Amino acid sequence: MRLTLVPILVAAVFTGQSALAASPSFNCAKATHEAEKLICKDAELASLDRSLSQLYTLVLKNTPAREQRVLKAEQRGWVKGRDDCWKSSDARGCIVGAYEDRIAELKDR
Repeated sequence: MRLTLVPILVAAVFTGQSALAASPSFNCAKATHEAEKLICKDAELASLDRSLSQLYTLVLKNTPAREQRVLKAEQRGWVKGRDDCWKSSDARGCIVGAYEDRIAELKDR
């Protein structure tokens, strides 16, 4: 009986790790927009979200205080644009494009 329990425990550990690895930077329990819900269900989108979040945090930290307000406003505007992707016939593709564009913009800073 112990030997059959080991594979189940190993599978549970890996499943838990992959679920954690696929989580975005925000709390999926609080997701309200369709775009957020899609990000929570899609490992690639969640990974893009985490990458953008890390890059944004780094850029914000290295932005002079007087310019941080503008960067934060830009980010809020970007989030609203990303959330509007639910209107697209290809919501997932729209979200991927939004993340790729914003990541490129932040890398250019």
